[in-house]
Amino acid sequence: MKPSKSFYYSVDQSMVDEYKKMLDLMKIPYVIETPVALLANGANQYSFVFPNMPGKLYAMVRKLFQADAKPYPQ
Repeated sequence: MKPSKSFYYSVDQSMVDEYKKMLDLMKIPYVIETPVALLANGANQYSFVFPNMPGKLYAMVRKLFQADAKPYPQ
């Protein structure tokens, strides 16, 4: 069964490796979705997508990204 996609953060391509390192160190599950090449807007924006998680874990992710997450579209 695939993990659920609950929320996400969009980041610039230049920040992807930095966020990956931190999330891996924190052992937080995530998936990176690449932008659609045909779209001019957001072509350099990658999405870090997260499953449902306990509130304490979400608080750590929120602190890392310094913002509230966006709900993942169904």
